[in-house]
Amino acid sequence: MSGPDDETFASDPGDDRVPMAVVGEPSDPSGDGPGGPATGTTGPRVARRRPSQRPVAGRTAALIAVVVVLVGVGLVSLAAPPPSAPSAPSAGDGAVVAPVDAQVGSFFCTTGSGIDAGAGALTTVVLTNTTRTPVHGVAATVGQLSATPVLTDVVVPARGSVAMTPPTGSTTTAAATTFSFPRGGITGTAVIAGPQGWSTAPCTSQVAGQWDFAGGATATGLLDLSLYNPTAAASVVDVTFLTASGTVLEPQAYQGLALVPGQLVVEALGAYVQNQAVVATLVQATSGALVATELDDMVVPSGSGLALLSGSPGPGTTWRFAQTTAVNGGSVTLAVANPGSAPVTAAISVGLPGASVEPHQLSVPGNSVATFTPSATAGWPLGSPYSLTVSASGPVIVGRTVVAPTGAAAPQGGIATGTTSLARYWLVVGPGVPGSPVVAGGAIRTLAVADPGPTPVAVTVSPLGGGAQVVTMRVPAGGVIVLGQNQVGGLRPLMVSASGPVTVEADETPTGAPGIVSFAGFPISG
Repeated sequence: MSGPDDETFASDPGDDRVPMAVVGEPSDPSGDGPGGPATGTTGPRVARRRPSQRPVAGRTAALIAVVVVLVGVGLVSLAAPPPSAPSAPSAGDGAVVAPVDAQVGSFFCTTGSGIDAGAGALTTVVLTNTTRTPVHGVAATVGQLSATPVLTDVVVPARGSVAMTPPTGSTTTAAATTFSFPRGGITGTAVIAGPQGWSTAPCTSQVAGQWDFAGGATATGLLDLSLYNPTAAASVVDVTFLTASGTVLEPQAYQGLALVPGQLVVEALGAYVQNQAVVATLVQATSGALVATELDDMVVPSGSGLALLSGSPGPGTTWRFAQTTAVNGGSVTLAVANPGSAPVTAAISVGLPGASVEPHQLSVPGNSVATFTPSATAGWPLGSPYSLTVSASGPVIVGRTVVAPTGAAAPQGGIATGTTSLARYWLVVGPGVPGSPVVAGGAIRTLAVADPGPTPVAVTVSPLGGGAQVVTMRVPAGGVIVLGQNQVGGLRPLMVSASGPVTVEADETPTGAPGIVSFAGFPISG
């Protein structure tokens, strides 16, 4: 991969910003050390209803997400709707690494921490710079009750990471943050941790008029939807829900939601979408654009979990998980949502060298969601990692729910969205920076590289910050290789370079089972 250019960027951020809350030293090349809030579990909880903070169309249009930062002779401005990152390799992924030569790099982080499903949880954002020079930028954070942003200067070291806690002003108020930099090559990874468990998801690198989710539940626990408008224009949103019974739910309270510029709204979905074991959420802007995420406070037979999901800006016909492992006593379930009116057939296949597994055919009626449980299917692998591919006859959205066995460590449940991207280059970021995990003991546990193509690919895994290669390997056609903690463990950002298109997935620890907290990585154009 051709590396970023060596352009330097002088800056003078000034003294009128909120100091950045930084976790750890980004330059520490060692592994991770102790620190960070421990996660724990709580007993079973029943769903609670919270009066929603409704968007008010007539609310004073508080300061938009307009941030003007003088950086030397450069100027970063969010006065217009933030430019989208370059198109993702496929429409289903909402987070990519913007090219280094982009005139501005923006991404958006919202988790819903602090209320409802995120009660007692805190958000940390790990910022990673893939370029050869330090980059200065600004974070504009708005709360659910105010669209007036709090500005924070951020500096991300060359080919390194820093972790910051966006200022919310309250431990019981949700917040959303727009990050802006004078160039591309910078990413953000959100990590949310609380008594329910912890989760991580990439910050969204684009605004869109559509966001889709599959795999949340309202029968147990709590499910929240965060809607954030970081643009300079108002947006109006309709939210529809698909169920396993085929019933399409269109609560009047979620039709015609108006978000003024800079506004964040968090909706407790259980108030109107009740007792659904699996639900798909479809967010459609009838005007304007926005960013959406879901947060699921899970109650599972073996305990609890916290699942943060970045939305997909559209369905796709092929979804992939580079690493799935079903363990004894636990469960792995796929949710396949069909937003179209015609039935769809999804072929679910396994990539596992040396083994032959018959693909499973799943029929998904129109405007509904169907499930498949690999862990309970005869002839499917148990205890061995394999890649999963869902190939559908029409556009769908796919999520994966993993539940740990009874007695497993916390968290015991998690949800991940598949990826529609194939790329030769990937960036993988762990839950913190070297020396300072966001959660106690947090680290990358394994890294899987899957080759869905017909020919083998050569793969190199290297630390982003330089140094000796972690490994050079050959991934067989249709197969997957999983690197263990001795090779990839810790919190160093990693670069994956391949001779052909691949997918990757990092499994993170501590959790009760593989896949509960996982990260599909950031695809990089090139």
